[in-house]
This record gives sequence, C-alpha cells and structure tokens, in this order.
Amino acid sequence: MQKIFGVILAGGSGTRFWPLSRHKKPKQLIPLLTGRTTLEITVERLLPYIPAANLLVVTNREQYADVVANLSPYLEAHQIIAEPRGRNTAPAIALAAQILTEKAGDDAIMMVFPADHYIGDQERFHAHLKRAAECAAENSLVTLGIKPNRPETGYGYIQAGDPLTSNSDTNLAAFMVKRFVEKPDYRTAAIYLMNGDYFWNSGIFIWKTGVILEEINKITPDLGKSLASFARKNDSEEAQTALEQLYDEVESISIDVGIMEQSQRVTVVAADFSWSDLGSWDSLDELELSPFSDQPPVISVGSTDNTVYSHKLTALIDVENLLVVESDDALLICRKGSTQQVKEVVAELDRKKLKQYL
Repeated sequence: MQKIFGVILAGGSGTRFWPLSRHKKPKQLIPLLTGRTTLEITVERLLPYIPAANLLVVTNREQYADVVANLSPYLEAHQIIAEPRGRNTAPAIALAAQILTEKAGDDAIMMVFPADHYIGDQERFHAHLKRAAECAAENSLVTLGIKPNRPETGYGYIQAGDPLTSNSDTNLAAFMVKRFVEKPDYRTAAIYLMNGDYFWNSGIFIWKTGVILEEINKITPDLGKSLASFARKNDSEEAQTALEQLYDEVESISIDVGIMEQSQRVTVVAADFSWSDLGSWDSLDELELSPFSDQPPVISVGSTDNTVYSHKLTALIDVENLLVVESDDALLICRKGSTQQVKEVVAELDRKKLKQYL
C-alpha cells in the first residue's frame, strides 16, 4: 500500500482578517475558530487519515517559532519547514515534494492543504481524500473541486471535462479538467452555477511526489533545475545555503498558474462537503462563527443584521448590515459585503509607515 503524506501550507499573511491578523501572527495563527487556530484544526482534521509522523508544514522564518509552538502537541520541530522568503505556492510545494521523495520515494502520495480552511463534515472529507488518492495512484494531478451553491466571485473555478471510469470504492465522481478560470464577475459566476460543470477551486491537491516533480521539470524547468541543485546538497552541511540559493533563483508563482493550468494530466474530484476558504470576515460571518468564545453581549437599539467581534460590550444605535471587529490596538467598522477591501486598509497602513499596526 502506498504511503500517504500531508503537506500544510502555512506561510500566508491573512491581510483580509486585519485587525486580528498581523504579519507576525497571521490568520492561521490566531484563535479564529472555537478558541483554536485554523492551523491546529487543520492538523486535527488530517490525523484520522494521515499519521502525525507523515505530516509536514511549510511556513516562513518570521512565523516559524510560533508555528512550532502552536503545533507542539502534534508535530516535532523537524516537521516544520521554514522558507527563507515567500515565493508563492509552487516553490513551497516543490520543496516539500523533493523532501518527501527523498524520504519515501517517487510513488508516495502527497496531499497538499491550506492551513486556514473551514471544512464541516470530516468523514465526508476523508472519503473524498480516498477517492483523490485512487486517482493520484493512476498518475494524475488531482484537485478537489467544491460544488458551488451560489454565484461566488471570490473563488477561482474549475471546469470539468470527461468523467473518469476507473473503479472506485467510494462512488464519488471524478473528471478530467477542461480548464481553470480566474475569479469571475457575478454574471459569469451565475452562468457557471447554472451550467453545473464548474466547481470552486479548493486549493487542495493530491498526487504522487514523482508525478508532481516530473510536471515541474517539464513545465517549469528553471524551478526543476534549482530544485535538483538543492537536492544534491540537502543532506550536507551546505543544506541551508542551498535552500537560500533555491529561493534566490526561483520565480514567485502559484502552483495553479505554474503547473495546474498547463498540465495535461489534471483530474478533479467533485466534492460536496461543507467548505469555506475563510477568505474574509464575511465568510466567517456566513458560518456564524466567532474568534471570541467569551464575547460580551451586544446591545442593539433600532439596529439589525450587524455582527460584532469584540471583548467589550458594544452598543449599536440605528445602524444595519455592519461588521465590527476590535483588537487590542485597532477597530474595524465596515459594511458587510465589503470586507475584501480590508486588504486596502492594510496597504494604506503600509504606505503611511504605520508598521506597529501591521
């Protein structure tokens, strides 16, 4: 039986969750859900399916110590990989694939997960991972596509092509991928929903380590060449220097754009479990979840459809459809539906050199 490994990508900045999310403690490291970090919850979600010893986490040097501390009940420090600098997801995944190939060989199944997603039905999720592993065993690059239930403009989409006819123990549908599409406008998203052959791009990937490295070498040969140079030195005293050199050389590019959109061997497993990428305060509000387990009451006078995340008692008078988020040193007030623009607040703070609030 093929060994299964999990790789969790935990190096993002989470700017849309300002003011709670900051550079040194981003979204995946704050207790955003039920008093626990999304990183902790991601690890716990995987443990019934993937042994703890088979998990790797990729983060950056600035967040490394916090990640190690946060995951100390589950993982050893050597299972946390610190990138010298951010280069998007393709180099991070390539690095993890190289490490796992050296550890377990080309046929090991590698599953890649973001550190900050919400998934409702764990058993259903594990069933989809099993189906994806079956497809990956046939040398496909596999992704989970979430069946949309609304015209969503905040996600990329995957258009499904011909169905796969291979035998499966799960009875879950899988398709060849026709194309990946970027975040659409509302009208286009409504058409995708009506067509029925489009899925949300979950950012969850499953493949053999050897297959993804083969595609990296074929589609992005410069990344493959730099990775091979790193591999020759990884077990030596030059390993850290080799890692620095790798990240100096490689292009900053996502795995979607760099590999998945160009590969001819991509499969999508149609997924129907409850899912959110937790991309904004709006998405947390839709799930009716709170980062504060001991939040004081909110007093509303002539006010409706407001959401408050605060450790203080908050009073609202004659306002509606607002989202209020309080941290120790900052306060965010915005209209619901506008929380994607929080990143513009972060950009303005950076422009004004107000580093203490970042």
